[in-house]
Amino acid sequence: MNNVLYVLLAILVLELLIFIHELGHYTAGKLLGFRILGFSLGFGPAIFKFKKGDTEYAFRAIPFGGSCQFDGEDEEAENDPRRFNANPVWKRLIVIFAGPFMNILAAYLIAFVLFIATPMPVYATNPETGEMIPKIETVSENSPAERAGLKSGDILVAVDGKVPEADGKSGTIEAFVSAIGASDGEFSLDVERDGEMLTLNFTDAYDAKEKRTLIGVTITGAVEGTKHYNFWQSITGAGEYLVEIVKMTGQAIGGMFKNGIKRGDVSGVVGTVGIMAKEARARIDSLVYIAVILSLSLGIFNLIPFPALDGGRILFLIIEGIIGRPLNRKIEGIVNGIGLVLLFGLMIAVTISDIASLVGK
Repeated sequence: MNNVLYVLLAILVLELLIFIHELGHYTAGKLLGFRILGFSLGFGPAIFKFKKGDTEYAFRAIPFGGSCQFDGEDEEAENDPRRFNANPVWKRLIVIFAGPFMNILAAYLIAFVLFIATPMPVYATNPETGEMIPKIETVSENSPAERAGLKSGDILVAVDGKVPEADGKSGTIEAFVSAIGASDGEFSLDVERDGEMLTLNFTDAYDAKEKRTLIGVTITGAVEGTKHYNFWQSITGAGEYLVEIVKMTGQAIGGMFKNGIKRGDVSGVVGTVGIMAKEARARIDSLVYIAVILSLSLGIFNLIPFPALDGGRILFLIIEGIIGRPLNRKIEGIVNGIGLVLLFGLMIAVTISDIASLVGK
């Protein structure tokens, strides 16, 4: 029963972040005088709905997603100033940008509260490189790491007697992950445990299905203490934290392009809820950290200039502003429709991968 509650909590957090996104569009539209025909949470058939003024508000059966429907959004402009395309480009840009902006703002505000309300970890760094020192956070049961004797808290020192290097940086988390994954499944790992140096030998750790070595661990930075942030420090600390998330996300995406996308590299709704529920079971504040990452990712992802995303609509509006006239609405609608189909296809593929990963555990 507890597991179900954690899953429901994870779904609630995810839907709250989507609500914040759609609320951004809605609020900007209302303030600028746009007519809003519908505001929905979830998709599919409506479980509960009511109408107030021009707007129908609905809560739908499948609690993943949401929408804010503006009057005349995909139609030719008319004289009615409350219709979407009858408004100047700058107003429409504000309305479209408001959704991603609200997610980014929410991520920052949650991070700010975390910084000011809780002691934040101070990560140990290598004095020569300034990089975080990698530490084993968790070890999965019956994994190659457990069989080799690796334990939570072990500090990673070397792979096969050498400090690994990636992107010109040695001894980083990314370097260790890359070196271990690229091995043939038989290697040694030098670790520091309670001030003692140990060499652990791994055998048969290569995963033929994933085409890389997987040892069943999570690696984080070693923490050397905690720090209490005051109000002003929290303002800058929260911003730096979001910048670090963006940098790590960029590195992860770059790694996928370089090494290929493997199962588990990308998570859809099912995988995201699974991760959030697992973290909530471990520590409830971990769920808050994931909410920060997810809200920031949702905001940035929607700004990608791809058809059907907010970024795609922003691109069309910028082009319209430059050339002084709207693009062909039919062509724009077809392009957005194709983009929507591709996004749904990707979502279905990732969801199938998520379910396969869960079943395979």
